[in-house]
Amino acid sequence: MQFQQIIHYVHGRHLRTDCPEAQAAIIGTGAHKPVVEALLSLYAHRHTTPVLHVECAENEVADRINDCRQRNIVAIIAGNTHFQPDEQPFSAAVVAPAANMRSVELYRPVLEHPQLDIFSVIGFQTYLTAAGDIKWLHEQGYETLRLGAFRDCPAEAEPLLREAHHVFFDLNALRASDSPEMHQLSPNGLYAEELCQLAAYSGRSPKLQTFRLFHFLPALTSTSLTAQTAAQTLWHLLEGIAVRHQWHIPNSTAHIEKIIVDTGENGQSITFLHDTIAGYWWLQIPLTGGSHRYIACLQEDYRCACRHEVPVRWLHYFQKFNLKRDG
Repeated sequence: MQFQQIIHYVHGRHLRTDCPEAQAAIIGTGAHKPVVEALLSLYAHRHTTPVLHVECAENEVADRINDCRQRNIVAIIAGNTHFQPDEQPFSAAVVAPAANMRSVELYRPVLEHPQLDIFSVIGFQTYLTAAGDIKWLHEQGYETLRLGAFRDCPAEAEPLLREAHHVFFDLNALRASDSPEMHQLSPNGLYAEELCQLAAYSGRSPKLQTFRLFHFLPALTSTSLTAQTAAQTLWHLLEGIAVRHQWHIPNSTAHIEKIIVDTGENGQSITFLHDTIAGYWWLQIPLTGGSHRYIACLQEDYRCACRHEVPVRWLHYFQKFNLKRDG
């Protein structure tokens, strides 16, 4: 069936109660309409439950996001709206053309929030980013995945997005040939299919609460290439949401196997969890005081440990969590 059969328009004030059960809601202030119109003509395969479409004023977006949170619905925010997190610890991931996060107004509430836990920047181009910005991100214990590294191994982005409660997709990260109706055009950047792959990774994460797609021009038409690209990005996001597993590590043991690997380093062992259904992997990070945390990783991290090497991801988060606690 086409998405026009499962997208339901809902008045913002009715989002809490008077609307069908749904896994996702698209929230916008008007400029997103061409993107939704382009989505309507696409065929849904796995996502067959209703998708709510909410149009509201700029000053109502935060309330609508909160409504979605209370109903355990992923809020898809189409357009340039400010981020207003709640007071719970959260993680965030950004897909952007540059890693100059401190100078972009949209990201400041994220970076300055005291409850920010894990943060990553994906797909940025080094020549568009000052060295000091990359250094600052690393000093804060945040992860970066530049465009070339992502293209060499797209799967590297999956654990970063699986950890994120809030995901930001800046369409300026696309190359101009795939999204020509933009303010900032660049001959280089992500291909449209790469952006769609990142959206699918995001949708499959059981942690995902909000997904923001922004920086498209308000004068788009539904037949424009940028609107089509944005709509197909949302298609992959929604298909990912439809198949995501709802159990959270370590709260569920269903289909989870625990593997302990001896790295050969002074008796050091590393514990992994493996979801035998979804194929996901997690690292166990020991913390000061005897507790631990689980961090999303790749099977390659497990293979690295099997070669008696300590995975870089394990070292990164061991230092991040324990130095922060000791400091």
